[in-house]
Amino acid sequence: MINYRVVHHVPGRIRVQVPIIKKLSVATLKKLAEIPIPEGIKDVRANPVTGSLVITYDPDHVDIEKYLRKMMADDEIVATIGVG
Repeated sequence: MINYRVVHHVPGRIRVQVPIIKKLSVATLKKLAEIPIPEGIKDVRANPVTGSLVITYDPDHVDIEKYLRKMMADDEIVATIGVG
C-alpha cells in the first residue's frame, strides 16, 4: 500500500500528499500515466516537485475515498512504483 494523506478536498477535486512521488523518475511517471482511469475520474495529475496528486472527478459518480484506497493498493501501481 502506498502512503498518502488528503491535503484538500472539495466535491469534484481532491489534492493528496503522496511522498513517494518525489522519488519517482520521469520514466516511472510516464508509465503511471498510461494506466487507465475509471469512468468518472476526469484527470489525475502528479507533481513530483511537491509530492502531490490532484484528482478531478465527478462527485455524482465516484466515491473518491473508496477510489483512493483502491488506487493506493492497486497491484499494477504498487509494482510500477516499486513499493511493498
